[in-house]
Amino acid sequence: FIDRLNVEKSELDEKIGKLKSFMESDNFNKIDTVQKSLLQVQAHAMLTYSQILFERISLLEPVANA
Repeated sequence: FIDRLNVEKSELDEKIGKLKSFMESDNFNKIDTVQKSLLQVQAHAMLTYSQILFERISLLEPVANA
C-alpha cells in the first residue's frame, strides 16, 4: 500500500515538474489568460495533492517499519 502511494507521489511530482517548466517557458506566455489561470490553479491543486500524499506516507511509514 505504501509502495503504491510512493509511486503515485513520484509520478505526480514528475508531472508537477513538467508543468512548472512549461509555466516558466515562453510558450506559457503565448496561451490565453483563462488557460494560464487554469494551469496556475491546477499547479496549486497538484502541489496540495502531493503534500497530502507526503503526509499520508509519513504517517504510515512507522506502521510499515514496525
